[in-house]
Amino acid sequence: MKKLDLAPLQDLDKLVFPEEFHELSLDSPALKFVTDFKKHHPAVLTASVSALDAAQVLRTGHLAWVLVMDHRGDFIGLLTAEDVSYQRVMQRVAAGHVRGDLTVGDLMQRRNQLQQMKLGQLQGAKIRDVLLAMRQSGQRHCLVVDTDNHHVRGVISAEDVSARLHLDFPIDRPANMAAMVREVAVH
Repeated sequence: MKKLDLAPLQDLDKLVFPEEFHELSLDSPALKFVTDFKKHHPAVLTASVSALDAAQVLRTGHLAWVLVMDHRGDFIGLLTAEDVSYQRVMQRVAAGHVRGDLTVGDLMQRRNQLQQMKLGQLQGAKIRDVLLAMRQSGQRHCLVVDTDNHHVRGVISAEDVSARLHLDFPIDRPANMAAMVREVAVH
């Protein structure tokens, strides 16, 4: 048996996050950017959590998104930092909602609004290809699904990819189909 020693944490030791590592590029395998639920337990909130509390969880947890479950534990949506942003909340307040009464369920992207990519499609794909597909469809998040087993296996987030690669890759929802066609033609 090997003898191991424990030592106190030093003041210079700091937490690191994935975006601090630089060995990845746009030509890296797409699978390296999947938050794979087979390997990592996803962050989860219930739909009844207040929007203000959810925003705090995202901020303090350095999270771009969380999965949303209902009271039975069924997956019902995705909540992003943008969904609970000051602007989005104020839009709801202007529409007559009380700020303190807004919940995750009020602001989340519902399951039927989310797009997926098959896990098998990602084999051999570069993250550049995935980001371009996400940009063309105006999706900042893409569920990764094992269609053989009907498992939502993970998420690819454009924000997470941008942070890890230290580059800006904006994805805006096209205003209309003509805008989407123009966007695709440019790239």
